[in-house]
Formats: sequence, structure tokens, C-alpha cells
Amino acid sequence: MKSLLKAAGLILAAVVLGLMTVQGSYALWNVMVPQNAGTVQAADFTVLVNEANMASTPALALNAGGLNRGTAAYTAVRVTNTVNVTAQSPLVLQPSVSLPPAASMLNGNLTVATTVLPGSAACPENLAYKAGAPVLPVLATGTTQTICFKVSLNSNTPANQLGQPVNIPVNLSVAQLAPAAK
Repeated sequence: MKSLLKAAGLILAAVVLGLMTVQGSYALWNVMVPQNAGTVQAADFTVLVNEANMASTPALALNAGGLNRGTAAYTAVRVTNTVNVTAQSPLVLQPSVSLPPAASMLNGNLTVATTVLPGSAACPENLAYKAGAPVLPVLATGTTQTICFKVSLNSNTPANQLGQPVNIPVNLSVAQLAPAAK
């Protein structure tokens, strides 16, 4: 009888030890169901500048050729948020523009003034242009804003600075804003 109890205890210890070392399910019945493969798509962070992908376009520059003393040239730059995020809240971007210092452009005789319009708009002369880089509003998914640049040459510009081609580098960057708390 003692050996029978000893054998039963050893078997019980082996079963407990086996259950502790084998990780997995203790289910009595297992069922396998095939699952179709799913598709995972990451968001495409695409911002368009004048209808071209910002990531693949060369540096943005304003060409102010053909200016005469006291005249201005107007250029429109359209920025569109086409990010294809399917989240609960739309992806909001904060564009920003920086320009070279005014004193560095034709010895201070060339000025750049800007303004911002919603949508895809033209840049007429009668807008309220302000000197320097604009403060841009946020850009929600699927929206466009137009940055209007007015490049003008002072009326007292020396003759030796006239007739020169002028390319003004414009640095445009876009930052993603955190979603609004709900």
C-alpha cells in the first residue's frame, strides 16, 4: 500500500511539474479558423507646393526679374495638405516661411512683403502686404492656403544694381501639430 501511495504521489508530482513547464492552453477542445490576410497602410505625408509634392520639388525661390525702380512683382505659392490620414481627428499642419534678411537683398533696395489667403487664390496688388515672412495659419487636411509675395525695388536704387537677375530663397517648412484633446 505504501508503494502504491508513493507511485501515485510521484505520478501526481510529474503531472503538476509537466503542467508547470508546458506553457500554453489547457483547453479541452481547440478549434482552428483560417483568417484572410489584412492590409496595413501607413499614412502618406504629402504636402503640395504649387501642385507638386513638397518632398520632391527643388528649393523654393522667388524670381524677381524684370523689376524697375518703384515697381513690384507678385508671386503666389499655394500650399495644400493632402495627407491621407484616416484617424478620428484630421491631421493639422503648421507651415512656416522664412526669408533672407532685407538688408542682404540688393543692399537693402529690394523688399519682400507677404500676405496669406485661404484657398487657391490669385495675389492682386490691393492686398494688405506686410514686410517680411508671414505668420501662417494652421492647415487642416484637404485644405489649401496661398502665400502671396510682393517683391519691390526701391525708387532710389542705384543704376549699377538694375538689370540683375534676383532669386530670393524662400524656406518653407511644415510641422505636424498634436491632435486636439477631446
